[in-house]
Amino acid sequence: MEKGKRFWGLHFDFHAKNTDEIGIRTEAEDIERYLLAAKPDFIQCDSKGHEGNSSYPTKVGKQAALIKSDNLRVWRDVTKKHDVPLYVHYSGVWDAEYVDAHPDEGQRNKDGELTGRISLFGSYLDDCMIPQLKEFADDYGIDGAWIDGDCWAVQCDYSDRAKAVLGENLTPIEHNIAMRDAFFKYVQTYVDAIHKHAPHFKITSNWIYTPTSPDKPTVDVDFLSGDLSPQDSVHDVRFASRCTALRGKPWDLMAWGFEWTHFTDKPAVQLMQEAAGVLSLGGGFQVYITQNKDGSARRANVDRVAKIAEFVRAREMLFEKEPIAQVGALYSEYGYYHCREKGGCPFASGDTRIPLVGALNATLDAQYTLNVLCDYQADRFDEYNIMLVPEWDDIGDDMRRKLLAYAERGGKLVLLGAKACRSFGDMIGTKFGETVTIDEAYLLGDDGCFAAVNNALGKTKVSVDVLDLTSGEGTIYTNADLRDGILPSYRIDDYGKGKIAYVPYNFGYHYSLGRSYNVRNYLKKILMQLEAPVIEIDRTNIDLTMQECDDGLIVNLLNMQQGRHSLTYLVYDEVPEVYNVTVKVKGKFTGVTMPLGEKFTYELTDDGAVIKLERLDIHSIIVLKK
Repeated sequence: MEKGKRFWGLHFDFHAKNTDEIGIRTEAEDIERYLLAAKPDFIQCDSKGHEGNSSYPTKVGKQAALIKSDNLRVWRDVTKKHDVPLYVHYSGVWDAEYVDAHPDEGQRNKDGELTGRISLFGSYLDDCMIPQLKEFADDYGIDGAWIDGDCWAVQCDYSDRAKAVLGENLTPIEHNIAMRDAFFKYVQTYVDAIHKHAPHFKITSNWIYTPTSPDKPTVDVDFLSGDLSPQDSVHDVRFASRCTALRGKPWDLMAWGFEWTHFTDKPAVQLMQEAAGVLSLGGGFQVYITQNKDGSARRANVDRVAKIAEFVRAREMLFEKEPIAQVGALYSEYGYYHCREKGGCPFASGDTRIPLVGALNATLDAQYTLNVLCDYQADRFDEYNIMLVPEWDDIGDDMRRKLLAYAERGGKLVLLGAKACRSFGDMIGTKFGETVTIDEAYLLGDDGCFAAVNNALGKTKVSVDVLDLTSGEGTIYTNADLRDGILPSYRIDDYGKGKIAYVPYNFGYHYSLGRSYNVRNYLKKILMQLEAPVIEIDRTNIDLTMQECDDGLIVNLLNMQQGRHSLTYLVYDEVPEVYNVTVKVKGKFTGVTMPLGEKFTYELTDDGAVIKLERLDIHSIIVLKK
């Protein structure tokens, strides 16, 4: 075990309340059972939750009312005995008790009501948080902190403290951006303080520089981390991992070891499948297991964590290998912060990210490899054969020019949505017709089946805006009838040495809310006309990722089947195997290995390799030697 590495870990927390007797059942043996079964690189346990009650006998903060013994001391002693780094789970911005005791230090909403979150413009860091971080390092020898309830707990603050710094006449967008900047300054303050006091102490703010913030990393956190959605995590991990993997810092993601609705434990198989989505993109992985309300480790069968540990450890060769991909998808910092008129949380997406999520899922469903790139990574566009621009309301003229320059140099640009198509067209003089609103919109699949494209959450269909491209290929229909085709469904133009593909409706938004194999195939047809996939596979429901290694290329195969047919089936204990899988990879290779020991054959050709795999369980690794 490499000291300080965050490849594989377990997370425990319980958000202490004033009604629970803490420490009365905390036994070293119960914690030790998890350590011996999982053999983790690190452990995280509770120190202060969103309620604001410290779950240990703090000298500087507000401790829970019924602490009977030093629960944190037991966790520290056991992890130290086994030489396992211990991090604390600590709620930052969300601290209801501190706000209750110091109402002048709390965030306030538009109506002047306290939100239970601290104001970024008060003295909380100096009076509470930084002293507690130092207490962890000095009194307990804690190795680091995972700060929860931070960016996503920030609200647009209307308190007197905020007004004194920001002024009183901000637009909602200006307020969002000001709060974002204040948050980054707030995090840098506590990171600098603990690093100066205890240089060994590793710290992050949960979800900073991940899906919640497409900003260039400037705050000196030691690593990036976040917790996946507890429901349908195997699809959530697609987006979360790709928004984190290229940010230039070590990273890991946490899977909830249970589903949220009924607090039912997820079986090992389900968590292994979630792990594969993280590991195959170079991240570390941790599982969240609740602590009991008294702070003790749950007495439970630890065979589950042992199985997950075995699965994760077998894939350690993937750790910190940056993914490469054929398609890049733009996560627009400009669009994320500048195109939300409503105030609220600057790091909460609302509907803003839905088109990106939908475009990403459709591209992966079409079995192209994809990475997510932010505005500040425009200098990396040329690493991708195709750049996909989801239907952000606006990405700014500067980014449009950079993407057009990319296409002019030979890149293939895919624009989704009427607004995006028209904004680029206006910049380069491409003439389009009017944007029309259609109550029902359909595409026709190659199998003769019509597919509705205008899905909406909780509804069958909603009206959709479609740009008249005036020419192009395919047809958008107003009814599931061949007589009712009205507009081209896409158009591909030459531009410089490259191409621009125009998709005239909000593809990503609607695909995110209702997937269809025919709509997926519609996007694949467009992508195929721009660039054939580097990897071809003869099965659906398998995600593909690529990583470079010292002597060649790593191709990951992720079985996305879930042993269920709807989200009402929240936990599942099988991932149905896929048999007789053929994978074709383009390139010049000298040999093929599969380090996990699967049965396979391969053939080298002039332009690539053909690998035939007898059986794919959850995740397989193919290493192609150059």
